[in-house]
Amino acid sequence: MRTTSTTSLALVVALGLALTGCASPAGSAGNTAESNSADGSQSASSPEAPEPVDLTGEWAQSNKGSGSKHVATIVDDTITIYWVNAEDESKSLYWAGSVEQPEDATAAFTWDSVNDTSKTGSALLASSDDQKTFTLDGDTISYEAAALGETWTVELEQTSTTPAAAPADDQDTTGEYDVTIEDATFAKDYAGEPAIVVSYEFTNNSDEAANFMTAIHDQAFQSGVELESAIVDDVDSALSMSDIKPGTTVTIQEAYVLRDETTVSVEVRELFSFSEAVLTSEEFSVKQ
Repeated sequence: MRTTSTTSLALVVALGLALTGCASPAGSAGNTAESNSADGSQSASSPEAPEPVDLTGEWAQSNKGSGSKHVATIVDDTITIYWVNAEDESKSLYWAGSVEQPEDATAAFTWDSVNDTSKTGSALLASSDDQKTFTLDGDTISYEAAALGETWTVELEQTSTTPAAAPADDQDTTGEYDVTIEDATFAKDYAGEPAIVVSYEFTNNSDEAANFMTAIHDQAFQSGVELESAIVDDVDSALSMSDIKPGTTVTIQEAYVLRDETTVSVEVRELFSFSEAVLTSEEFSVKQ
């Protein structure tokens, strides 16, 4: 009887161990399923959308340039760009225009900036373009600049998120030379051809002696066609080649051969300038 009881007990223990061994994998599988389910839920969560870029602040030219480089200030929906002289750090306005940034803009977009001619119109070194295309690519803003017949790409990188104060208004109001078109008269050139004689008031505001011929580019047009220079008696053409000291003002006369009786348009620019900006212009009727 004792042997039978012991055998029965052994069978019960063996059966219990067997049942426990079978249950354990099931439990592990259940835990694994729960873990996989949790991991799947975590993987399915949506990533946060990137925040739109903020261009506000100071920007400086990062690629190689000439003796002068560009710096820019962006505030709200405006961008203002200056030439910076490498020698004395003086600034001259190059561009003042709009910034059109998409609401969902991130790391790359392009916009066409409209020129604010109320600011650039009187700036000697400012661009005369109606609009300029800017591109943001990563951390760089790029655009094309042109001067003296050459075009190149400027690249700007942000140096500060705090906009700097604009230069004083009087820093860029006076150029190296000041020219006023005073009046015009009519005469005959040495060959008897009709000519117009234009009088210019020329002031040297620079720090060195200068003359009208090498400092100023004067042009006269009829129907969009440039007129040739004329040689006219009583016009002292040599005066335009005479140097005048800083602060001096002289009256210069230049003569041009007339093509017909259409209106004459006269334009004056600096001969050597980063800009094609017109210093002054005037129109004269040929019909008397």
